[in-house]
Amino acid sequence: MAPPKLLEGEAFRDPTNSGHRATHDIPDGGVFSIYADIAIDAPPQAIVDALLDIQNYKSWNSYVSEIEITSHPHSHKKGLKMMEGTNMVFHFNLTETEKITKRIACTHVGKIRRLSDGHPALTHIRWDMHNAGSMTPGFLMKAQRMNEIEDLGHGKATYRTWETFAGWRASHWKNQYEQVLKDRFQDWCKDLKKHVEARQASGAEITPASTTDAETTS
Repeated sequence: MAPPKLLEGEAFRDPTNSGHRATHDIPDGGVFSIYADIAIDAPPQAIVDALLDIQNYKSWNSYVSEIEITSHPHSHKKGLKMMEGTNMVFHFNLTETEKITKRIACTHVGKIRRLSDGHPALTHIRWDMHNAGSMTPGFLMKAQRMNEIEDLGHGKATYRTWETFAGWRASHWKNQYEQVLKDRFQDWCKDLKKHVEARQASGAEITPASTTDAETTS
């Protein structure tokens, strides 16, 4: 059987298209994927800080009601931020009546890249379905969430996010939740934009993770 055709260009950036989007650990694009993006009037640092500030998600993210940190490389500290090696349980609001939990492991927090570093100035954060923690083997279900922030200069950026699902159960998820996930990803982007831009307008700052609290790999 020929490998699935990966989405590229405009098709990749089409939020109505749930085709095969490659991720770092699912290069063949899996069974299906969900995508959304949004322009944000804020520099990449502000967006990254909001994404890593997991203990504050429930104050702005209508898709996430709570995040439990189950293990962290610096668990003895207060005000923990997401970093590589953080294991979490996300509580998602799929609909007004249906909620699910998902064990997630942060696998990459990239160094923030700005236009001064060259083009394209892309910063990446990714997390995976924690198969070991959920006792679900990867051949049954595997998922990886990508977050990409592109510096546009002049205090503006584009935020892109997609999640690719693979494994035997992925087809069931597609049949049951495809449209719901598309809607919730759009909500995530809109909520993030509102949250970050409001903080920028007020002059408030999220304390960024220090170099000892976050990985800075590219």
